[in-house]
Amino acid sequence: MINLAPYQRTALKVVMIVIVLGLVWFVLFHNLLPDLFSVYPPFSLIYFSFLLLIAIYLYRALSLPLEKADQISRALQHNEKKYRSLVEEINEGLFVIDHMGRITYISPSVTLLIGFKPQEMIGRLFLEFIAPEDEELVFNAFKERQRGKVAPMQYRILTKEGATRWVRSLSKPYKTESGEIGIRGVLMDITDMVEKDLALMESEARWRALVQQAPDYIITTDLNGKIEFVNRNFFSIPQEHVIGQMIYDLAPAKTMKTIKDAIHQVVKKDALQRFEVALENEGQKHWYLVRSGPIKKNEKIVGLTFIATDVTRNKNYEQELQEIRAHLQELLSQRTLELKSANQEIKSLDRLIADKLPKFESLLSDFIARIATCAAKNKVADLQDIQKEAEILKTQFKKIYKELMKHKKDLN
Repeated sequence: MINLAPYQRTALKVVMIVIVLGLVWFVLFHNLLPDLFSVYPPFSLIYFSFLLLIAIYLYRALSLPLEKADQISRALQHNEKKYRSLVEEINEGLFVIDHMGRITYISPSVTLLIGFKPQEMIGRLFLEFIAPEDEELVFNAFKERQRGKVAPMQYRILTKEGATRWVRSLSKPYKTESGEIGIRGVLMDITDMVEKDLALMESEARWRALVQQAPDYIITTDLNGKIEFVNRNFFSIPQEHVIGQMIYDLAPAKTMKTIKDAIHQVVKKDALQRFEVALENEGQKHWYLVRSGPIKKNEKIVGLTFIATDVTRNKNYEQELQEIRAHLQELLSQRTLELKSANQEIKSLDRLIADKLPKFESLLSDFIARIATCAAKNKVADLQDIQKEAEILKTQFKKIYKELMKHKKDLN
């Protein structure tokens, strides 16, 4: 059996009808005309050939437009199948909502997003799938889209399990066959991106709170030292006035070179730097320990950080400690001199005792011997001599005692 395309079968049917009608007309008129009009129409091969030519012409005339129509139909079916497959396979969800807010179409990819199958959602109000916190926002946006205002938006939708997912949608109005305005658009899952953004915002908020409450000055600059951020007022200068200045302009002229050298070392050699700087504020000197390092992005230095810690109290303690140390050194020197003097006095006293005591001991020995002699001889006449020697001995003792007391006083 010959396989014919639909358009060929249609053209063949038309031709067959024409042939059949021609044959019927020939048979009827060939038999009826003689009886009615006594006229015998000629029946020849020419007539039949003419009928076939008409049939062939009709077949060709009909088959060409029918073939084109069939090709267009197949192309439309192919494109419809291709685009339907594309719509059903993309990750983004496509949706159509009528003027009442009912879902009339949603692509199968929505199942991966929230767990509902398209047939479970079609015919229901779209607000049933919106998180309660965002219902008013989404409903107002739906009304704005119907009025022709087009803008992307993000909100939360509910999954089949009751969890929430973040989505971004872009929709436009369209007119239904009845003339009502609905909307159709695309839905994209952005949950991971939003959660990362929220985590980043939370981390940034913690970092900012930590930085703003830090007792140190925290400053970031570009590669040339131009200030881009400072965590608080710089003494009496407001933050907004500090930003945009060169960091070394905030320091005295004698420390500018130190700061510029630190910037050079960090930028050119990727080396951490530490230095001290003294700043005057309302007549008081403040000392700061500054630590400087690089800010990197993709392993490339894009800026610098400066963290300045107030070490004025430590400096004051160091100064006081130096003063106490100097005072103790002075006291030690004085005591050393006093000890040396006392030692000399003791040595002088030792010499005095060593010089006087033998004489006094000799006199005392002689005196005791005289007393013993007198007592043995029982001579009273010698008592006057003994008394005189005793007076001499007493005088010598007083003299030695005075010298000892004088040395004692000098030592005190």
